[in-house]
Amino acid sequence: MRILRVGFTHGDINGIGLEMIAKILSAPEMLEICTPIIFSDSNCFQTTVRTLELEAPVQPEIIRNPADAKDGRINLVNVCKPSPAIEWGQQTEAALQAEASSLNAAIDAFKKKSIDLLVSAPGNLDNDADSHSMSDFVRQALGSDASDFDWVVSERLRTIKLHSVTSSTELGEDFAVEALMSDIRKIYNQLREDLSEIRPRMVVLSGNMRLADKIHELQEEGVTVFGPFEAAGFIEAGNLQHYDAVLFLDEEDARHKLLKSLDPSLTYGYVSGLPLILTYPLTGISYPIAGKNAADETALRNALYAAIDTFRNREAFAQATYKPLEKQWVPKGRDDYKLDLSKEE
Repeated sequence: MRILRVGFTHGDINGIGLEMIAKILSAPEMLEICTPIIFSDSNCFQTTVRTLELEAPVQPEIIRNPADAKDGRINLVNVCKPSPAIEWGQQTEAALQAEASSLNAAIDAFKKKSIDLLVSAPGNLDNDADSHSMSDFVRQALGSDASDFDWVVSERLRTIKLHSVTSSTELGEDFAVEALMSDIRKIYNQLREDLSEIRPRMVVLSGNMRLADKIHELQEEGVTVFGPFEAAGFIEAGNLQHYDAVLFLDEEDARHKLLKSLDPSLTYGYVSGLPLILTYPLTGISYPIAGKNAADETALRNALYAAIDTFRNREAFAQATYKPLEKQWVPKGRDDYKLDLSKEE
């Protein structure tokens, strides 16, 4: 099994992004599971390392091209021109430009197959519970028209916000409901591919009970989705643990209350449906603690592990579903029929 090449974008250089990257990569075992390629600025990275005073300082290999990354080493590609200055806890134009440069360079490296997946440190394009700015940015940069969905994951809990069926549309509410059902089908297939859930159990939390008939239709198709259920009572009853994915629809108060109850160090974001596997911590830029060696890197480490697992799951799914055998129909009432599997058709 080959070592995966993982791209890291630095997010906002004035926040905790570079600190989180330096901390997780200071653990020597990281080089046993991946080859890190940081898209950043060597001066900014070294400034961060000196500020942290780590017991095991991180000394990256400076490379010009991501394709030249060396296994067993931490690699860094300088992508910021000119080199920006770090101003801890401040939002600056230079930091915004550096964040965009880091993301664009990482996406370009993926297009050229120089990295296998991407882990993004907190920045101004960072997704949160409601924003999809990063996934939108990446999708447009990739030129992808695939349906992507932004997940909040914490241990066994996977949550997603669905588009409202009550949103105004020129084609009417019926069209919106059908679009919602199509999204659920796509989510079901993405869970099978990315998370190796053979038959993922999904639940829709919504006060719109008119969706019950449509959800029943999905069940008849073989999609294991249940609901709709009223969110507050469902969560209070402790029913979330019985499902692989929780799909929120028009239940914003209950959703925000649930997200606030999650441990930030164990929570990360994940974007399904894109050709590029993208994960990120949901800790935010955290300006007040930037440069103080106070950031907890656990969420970024979990995001890295999740990205690697997702890549391996996709590989395994593709291999398991490659050229499946077609169904062979045998006429009833004949016991002398022999099936010839040597024929392609």
